[in-house]
Amino acid sequence: MSWKGPIRANAAWFVSAVALASCAPSGKVAGPDVRLPEAFEPSVPASQHSELTSDGRWWDAFRDDQLSALIEEAQKRAPDARTALARLNEAYAIRSYALAAYNPQGALTAQGADQHTKTHYSGVNLSSLGSGSSGSLASLFLPADQTKSYQGGFTASWEVDLFGRRKAARRTARADLLAARFEFEASRLALEANVATSLFQARALAVQLEDAREQARISSELAKIGARKTELGLASGADQDRLDADAASSAAELVRLTALATAARRSLLVLIGRGAEATSSLSITAALGDPPPSPSVTPSEVLFRRPDVREAEQRLRSSIGTLTLDRLALLPTLTLSPGASWSHSEANFISKTSVWTIAASASAPVLDRPRLIGVARLQRAKAEEASVAYELAILNAYRDAENGLNQLEADRARLTQLRIAESKARRAFDSSRKAYDQGLLDLTTLLDAERSWRGARSALTGLKASALIDAVTTVKALGGGWSGTPPKVKG
Repeated sequence: MSWKGPIRANAAWFVSAVALASCAPSGKVAGPDVRLPEAFEPSVPASQHSELTSDGRWWDAFRDDQLSALIEEAQKRAPDARTALARLNEAYAIRSYALAAYNPQGALTAQGADQHTKTHYSGVNLSSLGSGSSGSLASLFLPADQTKSYQGGFTASWEVDLFGRRKAARRTARADLLAARFEFEASRLALEANVATSLFQARALAVQLEDAREQARISSELAKIGARKTELGLASGADQDRLDADAASSAAELVRLTALATAARRSLLVLIGRGAEATSSLSITAALGDPPPSPSVTPSEVLFRRPDVREAEQRLRSSIGTLTLDRLALLPTLTLSPGASWSHSEANFISKTSVWTIAASASAPVLDRPRLIGVARLQRAKAEEASVAYELAILNAYRDAENGLNQLEADRARLTQLRIAESKARRAFDSSRKAYDQGLLDLTTLLDAERSWRGARSALTGLKASALIDAVTTVKALGGGWSGTPPKVKG
């Protein structure tokens, strides 16, 4: 018997199936434009440069023990941190599940039965069947009272990887896992930044609350001084009313800031995973430090450090990998299906049977081809979208980093000027207050001096908080932190 005919027919069918699959949509996806300038503009003066860090502990640059303790606590207890970790573990499980589909599949089966039967006969002489040297034949031809049977088997199937489906699936699964890992890093960075921002906001409110207490005290003292002058006929009743109004307004502002400060503590406790504790358990110091010096960094370094950019890159790789798998779905599949079975039965006689088989099957999506082509076209569009998203992530990273660095430098310059303004305004108020106590200055001039000082102090407090928050924002924009200490200049 000749096998050339079937072999030629199968080969022709296989070639035809591959030819049909070659009409699938193209797997080429337009790459993103990743061109960026070599440096940010305007650049930070070299004397103020600090160094980037790679250990992830960006908060050490702020030299703040409470900040470090709160961030480390949030990493362990915060609901956001636990959610991010659960999603990462889910990504590992999904990767294992996706790759397992390309491994050999099979199952063991086993079955046992013990059957008891009672049969009644009438009008039949069964004793004649028992004559002869061979013994009774009734047990051979009549139903048995008890039957035992046992069966077992093993079946398996394995798709022969003719066109690289498993390799493509492995690349796609790896890209998905890396994307999940970078998403996890971005979530942790966002949590750490939120803790720092909330702490600095709470401290700003604590400083404002102290200022409000001082303002209330000064307003109360001025009201008392005005009352004495009014009694002595040295001031008018209208001046006294103005002083009393300022004292009442200061007391109202104190109540408002107290409520805001309590709410800020509660928000911070919830963020770090201690939301049910009393707000008094979190001590907030009424002090704001300076932001660390700006780092020396290039746009290319930012792209490598930003977890959201690297996540977008892996999402693009995953989309291209999925497109490859969708195109490969149009190609034929060859599956090997080995198997073995065994059976044993006991009744009027014992029977044993064992069988093993090996088979191969091939299939090609002929009638399903239009649907698969549509799926591939859809996935190609998604891959193009992922490419644009990657490019947008790069541009956003460049924008955020440059804006953050420039804003941080502007904050440092403004802090210098506002400190001078606050110091001089305080000196002018102290002089005006002494002159008012001695009757050398009218109330309007004193109040103007006080408002000027309070305005300068409030602006300085607000800028200190904003500068620290801008530093945290810059940390996120750079994908991590920096040392906070300019390198030593070699002489």
